[in-house]
Amino acid sequence: MTGTDHDVYLCCREDGDAGMLAEVAAGFARLGFRVLASGRDAAAGEGAARLAAIARIPDFVLLSAPVPDGPAGRRPDSRSAELAHAFRTKRNILVLADPAHLDSLAREGLPGRPPFADWQRVTYDRGSVRESLALAAHRLHSSSEVEDRRFMARVKAAALTVAILLAVAVASRAVPAGMKWWNRPTAPAPLPRFTVYWTATGQQFRNGQWAAFPVTDGSSVAAGDRIQLAFSTGSDGYAYVVARDAQGGLTLLFPGATVRGSSRVRAGSVQLAPPGDHWFTVDAASGLAAIYLLAGHDPLENLEELAEEPESGATPAARLELLSSTLQGLIDGRHAAVPRPVRSRTGREIVDGLTPEPPPRAWPTATGQAARAPTRPFVQTGLLSVVMEIRVRLDPPPFIRE
Repeated sequence: MTGTDHDVYLCCREDGDAGMLAEVAAGFARLGFRVLASGRDAAAGEGAARLAAIARIPDFVLLSAPVPDGPAGRRPDSRSAELAHAFRTKRNILVLADPAHLDSLAREGLPGRPPFADWQRVTYDRGSVRESLALAAHRLHSSSEVEDRRFMARVKAAALTVAILLAVAVASRAVPAGMKWWNRPTAPAPLPRFTVYWTATGQQFRNGQWAAFPVTDGSSVAAGDRIQLAFSTGSDGYAYVVARDAQGGLTLLFPGATVRGSSRVRAGSVQLAPPGDHWFTVDAASGLAAIYLLAGHDPLENLEELAEEPESGATPAARLELLSSTLQGLIDGRHAAVPRPVRSRTGREIVDGLTPEPPPRAWPTATGQAARAPTRPFVQTGLLSVVMEIRVRLDPPPFIRE
């Protein structure tokens, strides 16, 4: 996933909230992240070993904890040294804060350091643990874009060096002012709610030729029928199309390339699933139960694994569990309890009033002997993500029905 042994380092008090630590570690693991928890996992080690682990793990999550009463509450907080090392090694730092905990470190940060930005804070709601962890997961760097972000960090570091040299050349007094200006918090540009436009076409072989028919939720299909889905997005993002057969098996229809990151799509462009001149044929033995279109502002790590290793040794049940856990973790607009603001992994806020790109005026016609009839695309809108499900009913082939 990231090229390291773990993706997320959980920083917590050794005498802190063990229940919160267990819930967070298990929740991140369900979403596909490899977690190392200080004070709990033997692999974290002690002292220098912990600092080395922090330096190689891209994401650092500080868990809030109540301050113990008595002498234990006056001892130095071991998290302070770990948080300082995360700053020095430029880790992606998030704070998962329980409002019930009066935790000065999670609230104020380290003395002499800038306070945590709003996008770095995620409220840990014990009544909506799944939604809280889903929001936190969308801000982690442990994704297919981690190498791009490391490159951008190197570019920023180089630009900072040039700025410092120029400031020194002008006057030494300008250096503190320049550093303050450079480190000022800036709000990234907001994003609209994620929108998907789609249409699906089927072909059935009748009287020696292929006859086209529209495919929507609840449509009837038969073994041997061919299906192709066309879609476009209202924002740049990532998209996946998965077919689930009647036996629980999964077939990835989009992206077609088994390369991590090939799921990236551009607003306004039309994609076909399967891509190009290919069609998905309903198998007589396994049938077809549903087709899922999942898309959003951020890549979906579980589905990136399906795209990267479609012929892996994973069992059908394991592959189906990947799809199920992805559906449960999405912030797609159906979670009424999700607190606002909602942000993408890069900290960009989702704003309801922004207008997405409109659907394309021209949609490609289906290839083969039957052309796709002109039709207005369906529209599906979410928050960070969109889930569209086309459930189908499997009928006998035409010659059996007759």
